[in-house]
Amino acid sequence: MILFKNNGKPYSSANIRNKIDEFGNSYNNAVEEIIGLSKTLDQEGAVFIRCAARILTNFKMTRRGPFEGVKISKEGHVTGGRILKKCWDEIGKEIFEIKSQIITAEPEQQGRFLLNLSEKDREKVIQRIWASTKKLLSHTMGETTYGLVGASKILFSVLPEIVLPVDNKQWIQVFRTVDLGDVIKKMTNEIELWEKNTGERLDLIDKQQRLTTLPSVYNVMAMEARS
Repeated sequence: MILFKNNGKPYSSANIRNKIDEFGNSYNNAVEEIIGLSKTLDQEGAVFIRCAARILTNFKMTRRGPFEGVKISKEGHVTGGRILKKCWDEIGKEIFEIKSQIITAEPEQQGRFLLNLSEKDREKVIQRIWASTKKLLSHTMGETTYGLVGASKILFSVLPEIVLPVDNKQWIQVFRTVDLGDVIKKMTNEIELWEKNTGERLDLIDKQQRLTTLPSVYNVMAMEARS
């Protein structure tokens, strides 16, 4: 469990808030930026490329591997983003359609999109995310990686309301699966349980309103759970 202690009690909102602050400005600022930018995706993929580059560089995934050489300036100009354009060409239509669903919700509800869906509709969205993940693997796979890390981070960069960015240790030690859909289901179920136990909303924990989506907050605790 990510949001619960070994004794079964939920971590308090104050504890989670402290972890967010400890996580540092690099992650918090990058996520705040992509949450805002990704609200207005364009069909050509320019925003997708910018968001993906922002997250991949933040997680230091552009130093080697399939994304080596991708850079983004302070102004948001991306160089070396040809591979990201290929990713958009592969999954852009699907991502655009999913995002269109999200932005039809009230602004204060968009960050908790998954929890507001019926179980049937949630399963449909998760299946579409997993289908997009598999399409990305041919582009995100490298000599020393199976591509799941890169795919999850790219999808998180434009769907931070749904997708969790999962690193190697988390795949192996925390979630113990190779199915991003399973990860999203586990995350959603645990968030529902945490909110039921605490009477609070996970997406409202960050008082500075940088992390305003459920996966962005949950990821802070998932990163902590690696140790």
